[in-house]
Amino acid sequence: MMMIDIEKLLKANKEDLDQLVIPQELEIKLRTALDKIPDKNKKIRKSKSIKIAAIVTILILFAGYHLDTLAYYGKQILGYDQVMNGTLKELNNLGKGQKINQTYTFKNGVQVTLDGIMLDDNNMILFFTIQDPKGDAGNIPLYFRMADLWSVFGKEYRQSGEGMLSEDGKELKWIITLNAPRFFQKKMELELGYYGDDGVIENGSIPFKIDRNKAMGSNLKIWINKKILLDQRKIKIESLLASPTATMIKGEIQNIVQLGLDQMKGERFRPENIEILLLGDGKEIQQKTSGLRTDIKGSRFHISYDALPPETTEIEVRLVSFGGDHDTKTKVKLNKGEINQNIKLFDQDIIIDQVYQSDGNTYITITTEDNLALSRVFLNIDGEPIPLQETISRDNEKIAEGDDVVIKYTRTLVFPEIGEELELDIQRIRYKKVYDEIIYKDEIKS
Repeated sequence: MMMIDIEKLLKANKEDLDQLVIPQELEIKLRTALDKIPDKNKKIRKSKSIKIAAIVTILILFAGYHLDTLAYYGKQILGYDQVMNGTLKELNNLGKGQKINQTYTFKNGVQVTLDGIMLDDNNMILFFTIQDPKGDAGNIPLYFRMADLWSVFGKEYRQSGEGMLSEDGKELKWIITLNAPRFFQKKMELELGYYGDDGVIENGSIPFKIDRNKAMGSNLKIWINKKILLDQRKIKIESLLASPTATMIKGEIQNIVQLGLDQMKGERFRPENIEILLLGDGKEIQQKTSGLRTDIKGSRFHISYDALPPETTEIEVRLVSFGGDHDTKTKVKLNKGEINQNIKLFDQDIIIDQVYQSDGNTYITITTEDNLALSRVFLNIDGEPIPLQETISRDNEKIAEGDDVVIKYTRTLVFPEIGEELELDIQRIRYKKVYDEIIYKDEIKS
């Protein structure tokens, strides 16, 4: 058995020990354990205390830079247990993070400390603390954004986050999730701005460097590359990327050429939501965030889910629904007293139940499925376009159509004019369509 010279070991590591801070939670655990020892003899109690402290010290010294092999000491980023979700807690307990511990202090004493980050191929997660000595940390007029340093390829970082305020209001813990920086990017900067009472913005920043050796990469990447026909448009589900912090599905709704053609034809389409279900071994993976954006690259989407359980053997991706706002050039002649006229747009039924005039207004009662709205509509009265004044809602009605139950929504459109020649000018409609079809299903190749 190897013998240990404790005195030599302590002397050799005195500098490290002087800087070592044992987590408060561990101290509480040790004190609780000591309190359970019968107090028969104070000398015995003191002796046991010294022995425990020595054991803890030796464990820390042997752990060295491999501290994450000890479950408790593995925590890289402290103080965020109440804000972290289950996935982040597990990663943090395994030591999967990079400490930053850099602070910027504004003139009024408000401090922002970037405690640490986690990085993988999907996300860069920031852990930072806002401290206000006045006890109003939850209402500080502060903004922040991430920036690349020394990179000609500037990147826009979408973000989402959550935080927790201390009881005295002096400290706010924030966890912000950003899309991951490019693989070559190392030097970053958290840019800060504080809106003063005088209307002047005080700017600050916290520069830091990414340690790529502490990045977690990804567990699985699947190129789905499947096109789906949705309402005479093809969308493309491109990829699924599973990493330790999240699972991301990305796709394209329209490329830049398709966007341009729609613009020229006056048939623009503005996607508003796409609902995709992710299943691992038949169990739903919780969705976290989603986003749709249109720029010079076209119209694209991303959906972020929780991390896949490590033991997952099969993945299923299912399209649930898709919705957006569609341009349409549809004009319908109407007659006063007319009932039950049917209009079909993008395979959607719009039933005109009744047209009548009263008290200087023209009323048009229509029925559609509850997920459809006329987002831009006029009534041409004797050749003059009259904008919609208000919509009077009525109760929804559930109607059985085969094995499905469809909710029909009836309402009355009010236009503040009357006349003889009536023409309904529908310029845009918004609706969501349910699909519930499997896009991808396969076993994970080990």
